[in-house]
Amino acid sequence: MNDSEHHYRDRAAIALLLLGVLSTTPLAHGQSSAPATLGDDDAWMEVDASDGTGSLSARVPPTMLDPGNDSFADQGMSSSLAPYTNGMPDRSDAAPSSSIPSGNPAATDLLVGTGWLGETLGVNRNGFRLAGLNITDVNAQFTGGNQPGEWTGDNLLLLGASLHLEEAIGWKGGRVGMEFLYYSGGDINDNAGTIMGYNSLDAAPPRTRTEIYTLWFRQKLLRDKFVVHLGKLVPSYDFNNVSRAIPNLPEAYSVPSITSSIITPLYLNPTMLGVMPGYYNSASGVMAAFKPRPDLYAQYGFYDGNLAAGRQTGLEGPHFNGYYFHIAEVGGNWNVGRKRFPGQAGAGYWRQTGVLAAASGDVQGAEGAYLFASQRISYEDEGVIHDGAIVWLQLAATNSEFIDTHRMAGAGISYYGPFGKRHNDSIGFAFAYGRMNNNPAANLGRQETIYSWYYQYQVRKGIYLQPNWTYISTPAQSRGLDDVFALTMRAILLF
Repeated sequence: MNDSEHHYRDRAAIALLLLGVLSTTPLAHGQSSAPATLGDDDAWMEVDASDGTGSLSARVPPTMLDPGNDSFADQGMSSSLAPYTNGMPDRSDAAPSSSIPSGNPAATDLLVGTGWLGETLGVNRNGFRLAGLNITDVNAQFTGGNQPGEWTGDNLLLLGASLHLEEAIGWKGGRVGMEFLYYSGGDINDNAGTIMGYNSLDAAPPRTRTEIYTLWFRQKLLRDKFVVHLGKLVPSYDFNNVSRAIPNLPEAYSVPSITSSIITPLYLNPTMLGVMPGYYNSASGVMAAFKPRPDLYAQYGFYDGNLAAGRQTGLEGPHFNGYYFHIAEVGGNWNVGRKRFPGQAGAGYWRQTGVLAAASGDVQGAEGAYLFASQRISYEDEGVIHDGAIVWLQLAATNSEFIDTHRMAGAGISYYGPFGKRHNDSIGFAFAYGRMNNNPAANLGRQETIYSWYYQYQVRKGIYLQPNWTYISTPAQSRGLDDVFALTMRAILLF
């Protein structure tokens, strides 16, 4: 072995050791351990992690292999860094870590927060997990839109509890959970006159609300090849989740969210606005997913579709009255090139039933399709730390007169660890283009384009500051609106 190889392995071992001390994120596949006290030499163990050309090893604490109360062997790999289990959508074990959260974790993560709250209270044991998040925004709209010069704030609080049934009562593959949501904010997107939305925390009125956001049961079957998820759900956890992590990666290659951009199209596609339940209008329903092989999946969801009838499904119970939302998605993941850069893609079709009140008159139902993909394109220090760049793309279409946005295209790039040793910082750019419903009765602008730049700065574990600069070309709520320049300062607390 030459000097450079010795140096590489020494750096890798040090990095793994530091991660073992500072985090509870697993690095190896298929290993588990009983909880142990940090600093107890007998409790530490050797872990090997493949780097694609050889193996790396370091002594790490077993808490890395058993984060919180989730079984590491059950997850297959890091729950915080891979919201899939063996390539299949399965957020029942996807407890997010404190590093690089998405721009709206309430729309992308079934298990929110870091678990610090439950650990501090001493209740996170025997399969139980208590956690949450708080996001606070200040939005300064300097020019354009409906309200130039307007300053608006908003705040989101989400508290979640879940129970891993196998650890609690020996029920293999099962999990139950619920989330409580409180939101209060102003007319951020309406002030800007945007149809697609530049701030994903702002959704439909009422903009001050308290609700049981989710209440669910999730079950793995057939050796984890089949998953059923039912209850009061947020479909964007499982469908068209553009920001989800690329599955099946060692921690040194992965990040928990491919972008932290705040724009709404990342979290609820504008071609489905008003029909697909999501943040913060969850809905009762069921999702079933099947993984025929580790790198492929197929899934189908059926939900209460009364959001399209004008009901606030997040604030109400289920309705079975002919308004239903159906959605199906297939996808997979891969590795390309000499460095085996990971990527993933998914494509879906949706249909809304019932009589819908469009601007031009009633229409019968609606339907549409979408596509998304993401691809790692660089590593700063391959096999040692996740620093580097990822690009992503999304496309969607509908012809429904009920929907304002008929065609949508979006793309972006994110870079992790942009400066020095700030490995949990990220910087990125995103844009979304929408071509609007051209029916004169809708009275919309012809098109709208949103450009967004952000820098997410980790203050300390679980605490982030994120400035976002937004430019909206021809906001489309009505014709003739001036372009918008807006600055959003976001504070994120995961606990």
